Amino acid sequence: MQPIVTVTGLTKQFKNITAVQDLSFSVNEGDVYGFLGQNGAGKSTTIRMLLTLIEPTNGSIEIFGKELHAHRNEILSEIGAVIEKPDVYKYLSAYENLKLFARLSNVKVTEQKLMEQLDKVGLAHRAKDTVKTFSQGMKQRLGIAIALVHDPRLIILDEPTNGLDPQGIADIRNLILHLSRDLKKTVIVSSHLLSEIEQVATRMLIIDKGKKIIEGNAADLFDPAQTIVELQTFDNAYALQQLQLSGWANHLQTRRDTAVLIKLDRQLIPKLHRDLVDMDIQVLSLQPRHSLEDYFLQVTSGNQHVDTYTN
Repeated sequence: MQPIVTVTGLTKQFKNITAVQDLSFSVNEGDVYGFLGQNGAGKSTTIRMLLTLIEPTNGSIEIFGKELHAHRNEILSEIGAVIEKPDVYKYLSAYENLKLFARLSNVKVTEQKLMEQLDKVGLAHRAKDTVKTFSQGMKQRLGIAIALVHDPRLIILDEPTNGLDPQGIADIRNLILHLSRDLKKTVIVSSHLLSEIEQVATRMLIIDKGKKIIEGNAADLFDPAQTIVELQTFDNAYALQQLQLSGWANHLQTRRDTAVLIKLDRQLIPKLHRDLVDMDIQVLSLQPRHSLEDYFLQVTSGNQHVDTYTN
């Protein structure tokens, strides 16, 4: 499938701080592309460069097969974006906000069309209510409706679930799936809420300290046949030492605080338990895990290497 976004060697320097460093990735048409990283990893800086809100220090960006700087207006006319919290007029109704932004975008739409847009984001029943009466989740959905008013090919959402309650998060998740599956839009969504990205993304990119860690299909980033086992003991340093001298050495992963992480086939868990007993390791818990959160903590600086137990 042809990429509609191609980023090559993208770098952004702010005085002595390198926010993004030599970043390259591609987004294919039809993707829900999860852009993952801890706070401060460079996600928002990258998105602002994609939207020409800031200039890159180095690197190139192509969108829809065209160089962004040379074809800025043409490209941006086919992109809809919500950056953090949407800027809407709280004393106007949802319908009036949408109508105003359509006019600002030089989009001529009928009342019926605007109501259809509000219906797509689940706000048709609140069309005449002022935005000041809306929850934060409803404001986010209105922001997405505004981003959709000119029927863009590409939608970019920067931390769309920030500050939302569980119901608001679920609403945004379902809306992203609706945009992709039903409206056939390509969506880039940045977040540090890993469980949410795991439920919607078809492909994803993980960055850390402005650098790409890994990119690929969501299903391929970790093997479903493999399980991360979180081992907690009375003496993790001793446990790690024994495991490094055993046949489990190649299964050891990075660790999370007080736990040793071991990657193995689920069917091997009983054998691991027997071996731990034979090695006289006093086990507090042995908990299988398999989620994007565990994978993320393995490959970013949010976790330390197992060697820290022995240093």
